[in-house]
Amino acid sequence: MPELRIPDLKFPLMAHNGNSRWDLSSLLYRGGAGAKITKVAELIANGSLGDPVSERLPLVIRIHEEIEADLQGGGSWETAYHNIWNARRFFAWADRTGNAITPELAESTFLEYAEHLLHRVQVKRDLAQSGAYQMANQISALLGRALGLETSLLVRTRINKTGRKKRALGTQADKQDLAETFAFGQTLLDITDALTIETIQGPLPVTIQFRSGHSMDEWCYLDPPEKVKALGSANVPPRHRKVSLARRAAWSADTSHRTRHPLINLRTEAELLIFIAQTGMNLAQAQALRMGQFRYQSHLDGYRVYRIYKSRRSGEVEFEIYSEYRPLFERYLAWRAATFPHDQAGLLFPYANPPGRTRRPSATREFGAVSDRCKKLNIRFIRPQKLRCTRINWLMRRSRDAELTAEMNQHTQETLLRVYEQPHHQAAAVEVSRFHALMDPSIAMPGPGICIEAVPKALSSAPPQSPPPDCISPAGCLFCQHQRDIDSEDHVWSLATYRHYKSLELARYRPSAKSEHAHPAKAAVDRITSKLISLESSSELRAMWVQESIERIREEHYHPKWEGFIALLDMR
Repeated sequence: MPELRIPDLKFPLMAHNGNSRWDLSSLLYRGGAGAKITKVAELIANGSLGDPVSERLPLVIRIHEEIEADLQGGGSWETAYHNIWNARRFFAWADRTGNAITPELAESTFLEYAEHLLHRVQVKRDLAQSGAYQMANQISALLGRALGLETSLLVRTRINKTGRKKRALGTQADKQDLAETFAFGQTLLDITDALTIETIQGPLPVTIQFRSGHSMDEWCYLDPPEKVKALGSANVPPRHRKVSLARRAAWSADTSHRTRHPLINLRTEAELLIFIAQTGMNLAQAQALRMGQFRYQSHLDGYRVYRIYKSRRSGEVEFEIYSEYRPLFERYLAWRAATFPHDQAGLLFPYANPPGRTRRPSATREFGAVSDRCKKLNIRFIRPQKLRCTRINWLMRRSRDAELTAEMNQHTQETLLRVYEQPHHQAAAVEVSRFHALMDPSIAMPGPGICIEAVPKALSSAPPQSPPPDCISPAGCLFCQHQRDIDSEDHVWSLATYRHYKSLELARYRPSAKSEHAHPAKAAVDRITSKLISLESSSELRAMWVQESIERIREEHYHPKWEGFIALLDMR
């Protein structure tokens, strides 16, 4: 059998210092696409991947020609990188599942791959709908051009761009989301606090202490001593131990970017994520910002930041920050100036590249360094888009001004409401109560019954944990001297329903071990119960009203004044 002749499948325009690591020849070997890209050439050379699959060669050549043609025609490196990575993912999946990839079978294999992506979205839930669509769309377009298809393969799949509709968040969703965001933010601050110039240029390992109580040793590619055989085994000759110690000492003594770039990039990633969370800029804009002299102008509760250009006093506003962030930002600028002394006009958040390796300035940050540390700490890693989404919804819920929030985050109102805004339980409850107060005063807040005086005054017999009357809180009305019950069946029904609503609220309360006070809802439940007992014992007619109201509650037939709030409270 004649030896398979493999043409050059590299991309000269994407070369790194003359040596391109982007080579599609790995797609010809089973397991080659899933191998580490920096090791695949060695695996091919030593025969670890076996012989190339000759049936794949025609399709791989066509894929290479399409990507190379895009580059030759002025296409972006970014598009080429995404095409290569998606082709590797597609071939790696085919290797794992045993699917054949040939010009004749590529279409059917792609359709199975699309079902695999859909399974990850709907069943495993480890992939977002938008991510599945993007991956399927890119490989579909690449295969379509390589196979000369007139119709996109994507239209034959069940993957669509829109995905699921937005769901209203449950009662605890926002609290959990903010708690995770705060924990993530504290982790980023701990990283930036620990990785000072002195620490980075100090001896290895560098220890990062987190406020959670955990700590992490950073060795910058050195193995810990206990994992080095030459240092831990008694059978190793002294000469080998001496050589190993000398190499480790030389590596630790070298404080240049050659050895310390993992720590530098870790802090830069953390600073960039903090910057995005503070300014609301998207990732593409933030990582394209360049260094310069910055000038601050007070604005609202923060600053507008200008970058000073040559022969000008100031330029356009680059971004806006909160006043609390200014010291952190200036601290980062000082750190960056010391870390990159010969690059004072480059990117604001640059990469630290070791000798012999370059990285495109426009390369999209993947935040692998921060993500790896979060995984080890069991903290949720929050990507830039999610950070912006949390910030936008936080501002939206507090301002209730879509126009202002859109302006602060550089969106149109349509984009903000369609893409970023998330329906929220507490906000919906406020809007429902405002709607009732405006449209139907007969069932308006604040509380059951009527009021005979505009100035609230607490009952002398009110328990200490009861809510104070303020003409705003429905529970507060129950403990006001001016509240009066209405002698009607509808009012009794309203009281019984409101008691059920407060009971649900009380049932969800989980006090801490140190809590000494009862939840205010308990006082409201006790107060309404005493009212119902008093009404029931006052006459036969009122007793019938009370019994009828209790039966309605059991049948989940609630008074319209409180029905919407009960429905919102029951949401998960």
